[in-house]
Amino acid sequence: MQIETAREEARTKAEAFLRGIFVRRARESHKGTYGKAVLCCGSSSYPGAALLAAGGAVRAGAGLVYLLAPQEVLLPVRVRLPEVIGRVMPPLSEEPATYAAFLSEQQTGGAILIGCGIGRGKTDRFVSVLRELLAMPGVPLVLDADGLNMLAEEEDHGAYCLHGAKRVVVLTPHPLEFSRLTGISVKEIQEDRSGHARAYAEQTGAVLVLKGADSVIACPDGRVWVNPTGSPALSKGGSGDVLAGLLTGLLAQGIDTYEAACAAVCLHGLAGERLGREYSEYGVLPSDLAEAAAREIARLQEGALC
Repeated sequence: MQIETAREEARTKAEAFLRGIFVRRARESHKGTYGKAVLCCGSSSYPGAALLAAGGAVRAGAGLVYLLAPQEVLLPVRVRLPEVIGRVMPPLSEEPATYAAFLSEQQTGGAILIGCGIGRGKTDRFVSVLRELLAMPGVPLVLDADGLNMLAEEEDHGAYCLHGAKRVVVLTPHPLEFSRLTGISVKEIQEDRSGHARAYAEQTGAVLVLKGADSVIACPDGRVWVNPTGSPALSKGGSGDVLAGLLTGLLAQGIDTYEAACAAVCLHGLAGERLGREYSEYGVLPSDLAEAAAREIARLQEGALC
């Protein structure tokens, strides 16, 4: 009973926090007011990852969403999400510094996401690009999925690159990806999720989102928050891509990095709960999550179910 009471209190506080994030917008605002989210996502093998991440960024409220991807990825996204601005990625045969400069130029005044569905081909080339990008001052950078796997192949599992990064970095690993980044077994991580997340954030200077049941968000200053929302309905490939998009969309609007991470995870969990009630925990599609997240924002703003 005490555990349930504590969880309900945590949920009440979490929803109050979200209401403070998703405030009413000024009537005189415009698309430039709400930043630019740039997503480097998708490949011929995983085109859906780019679509899911882009949907999250749009529904989170970013003023402009750019997708940098191969042409074959951009075509279906243009049909499903005409709001997204497509840019064909330059070939990885370009020098890493040139490629990184291209990415950096695209992200002015917002946030950038790298990783969802990019695949692990040409890893050496992309790791070099990532190293160059981390060394450049710029807007917040979110690394998810294969972006994390590539970082893990760097010296000291990427900790050295992160510690010297010239920009704010947010990492969104699930336990196996976190194991690759730290060299700690999944079993050990799961036994003390908050402790390991805090230690890693303090060590590297990155904000860490350790996904899973009761996702943990850790900040380099020692703050740790355990998310009270979520559902087994989220246990499907693609759910994490939507979360990464939501987070990037919030960061693009200038929201504090740690608060944006907490808000994205909490909102994502509420969206999963909503869809679980509508379709059962078996029948939810990750492609429904971005719209469900938008409906949760509306509910929070109105103070009633919509």
